[in-house]
Amino acid sequence: MGQGRELCNATMRGAGYPAPILHTRWPLLFSALAAAAGACSSAPAPSSSSAAVPSGGAAVRPPSAPGPPRTLSIVSLNDLHGRIEALPLFAGYVANVRAARAADGGGVLVLDGGDMFQGTLESNLGEGAAVVDAYSAIGFHAVAVGNHEFDFGPVGPRATPAGPGDDPRGALFAMAARAPFPFLVANLRRTGGPPLSSFRPYAFAMSP
Repeated sequence: MGQGRELCNATMRGAGYPAPILHTRWPLLFSALAAAAGACSSAPAPSSSSAAVPSGGAAVRPPSAPGPPRTLSIVSLNDLHGRIEALPLFAGYVANVRAARAADGGGVLVLDGGDMFQGTLESNLGEGAAVVDAYSAIGFHAVAVGNHEFDFGPVGPRATPAGPGDDPRGALFAMAARAPFPFLVANLRRTGGPPLSSFRPYAFAMSP
């Protein structure tokens, strides 16, 4: 697994595409729970003759044995900056990881850490629409909002509002509405107002 990960990272870097890849075991994702479980398991077990009985009168059932470990592959991008020409290679890698996890009963999450749009003519002309559509086809679960996501200003060619009704963040809000996956940000709100409804502070993702 380690050699495959290094090969993938080297391939992505050779294509001018930073793609940090993380493979981990599900129990490692819940290290705090594992530590708590370990602390509980180190306590002396009650004898069968003195099993704990709650006030309701029903005996406490012992926890069931854990199942076999399952692999969760987390594939994460950041700082794409509109380089959509690199996404076919990335999409092929994601497809291979999904096939491997489907074979061993694991799961895959695909995420982006931000700065997706601004940087190339192909992306800038559509204010990020090409990236959103490509991410949708790949099957991203969620993306974070980076500082360069705000570069386009209002919808249209102007980078700054032309009047009071021109939303200075309109282009970004339009991309969030276009995407079938959530845009995540937890520390932004309009001055004196509620959190921005175009974004979510967190999201739940289901993976087989």
